[in-house]
Amino acid sequence: MSAATQLRSAVTSLSTLASRDLAGLWRQVETAVQAREALSDVLPALVETYGAASATLAADWYDDLRDKAGARGRFTAIPAEVGESGADVLARWGVAPLFAAEPDWASARVLIAGGLQRRIANASRLTVTRSAVEDRAARGWQRVGVGGCDFCAMLLGRGAVYTEATADFEAHDHCRCLAEPAF
Repeated sequence: MSAATQLRSAVTSLSTLASRDLAGLWRQVETAVQAREALSDVLPALVETYGAASATLAADWYDDLRDKAGARGRFTAIPAEVGESGADVLARWGVAPLFAAEPDWASARVLIAGGLQRRIANASRLTVTRSAVEDRAARGWQRVGVGGCDFCAMLLGRGAVYTEATADFEAHDHCRCLAEPAF
């Protein structure tokens, strides 16, 4: 199994655990207002907890790749500061389908789950991209993945190595692409 596949699997596992926690919340709410309030209370903690774990996994992974590449000098990956990462906004936005004339619980669940997954994965991506820009031994970072959608396939097809802090890793909900350092 490749190093990127190992990290992708670990981040996916964290997102799965967060989704299980989220499923427990959905079982406890019956109205749109209850859902919005519960999500506003719970999502920030889920994002912070699982996002911090994702950032830590990515930092350890980065350091291992750096060692295997024989990179010179000393550097320790910098885990992303996660905080609530817009979880409150996600809670308000994701429940919008519940306030329609015909409440759509399935759509709300998909929106919230996708946003939660993206925030958890972004903690990993941000850890790698920032570390690769700060690490003098790294040439930068590149996007790796399977290209499951046209957006990702187009970005993966560029094969670029990004070297500036201004190059953001763009991702969508349920995106399984990663940032990988280039040494």
